[in-house]
Amino acid sequence: MQIGAVQMYLGFGHIFLGATSGRDMSVFDGDGPITATDRHVRVAARPQVGLVRVRLWQGAGPRVGRLVFDGVLDLPDARFCVEEATGLSRFVTKVSSVEPRVLVAVDDPGHASRIDVVLEPEFVPRSAQVWTSGDPPFPKLTVAPTAPRHRADVFADALAGHDFPRRRLAAALTVMAEERRVRGSEQIVAFFINDVVEWLRWLHERVTWDMCRESGRMLTEQLGRRPPEDLADDVLIDLQRRLGQQLY
Repeated sequence: MQIGAVQMYLGFGHIFLGATSGRDMSVFDGDGPITATDRHVRVAARPQVGLVRVRLWQGAGPRVGRLVFDGVLDLPDARFCVEEATGLSRFVTKVSSVEPRVLVAVDDPGHASRIDVVLEPEFVPRSAQVWTSGDPPFPKLTVAPTAPRHRADVFADALAGHDFPRRRLAAALTVMAEERRVRGSEQIVAFFINDVVEWLRWLHERVTWDMCRESGRMLTEQLGRRPPEDLADDVLIDLQRRLGQQLY
């Protein structure tokens, strides 16, 4: 699941991933897509032209980009840090291990603008873990087979991005319908709908909370009455109509 995300503007073409302290800059004087020590990975990224996005995943993450690092990092305080070269901007999050296996994938080795970091992964097809019919309707994930995968995890995976919005929303609605069928809990369904409302807000900069709340009401009324794919279409088309602009 996704545990963090940050976007940084870089003054220099380097971003550092790993421990919160103990970075030895003398080791990172070379060129190339990455340089690594036992505590840090330096990733070559685009300086002074736009934001560089880093997403952090625990146990499961998307199989995107080019894999440039696969190894174990020493994190003495069990915290993972994303930091630009000067140290003026940093993002720190708690992780579950002091020596996690770490995968780092980038969109463009040597000139990265999108970086995905997966902590404690294993290369196992997502369909073998959770999805019961075929592959997921969006990029496959790297999944740790020892970590239990529940419907809530599938729901979070579905709403972890905004590419393929119709397919992601349909996958989330499938989970919601199954949760209602198995557990019969309207409270859990309401919790899921609140998450969908927040996810919808990021589809367009002009989408407001009131618009998304209306979509949530539609979902509450129609969930189970329409197939998830059709209901996803209904919600997005209705939101698009109220926005007055193309969404997808």
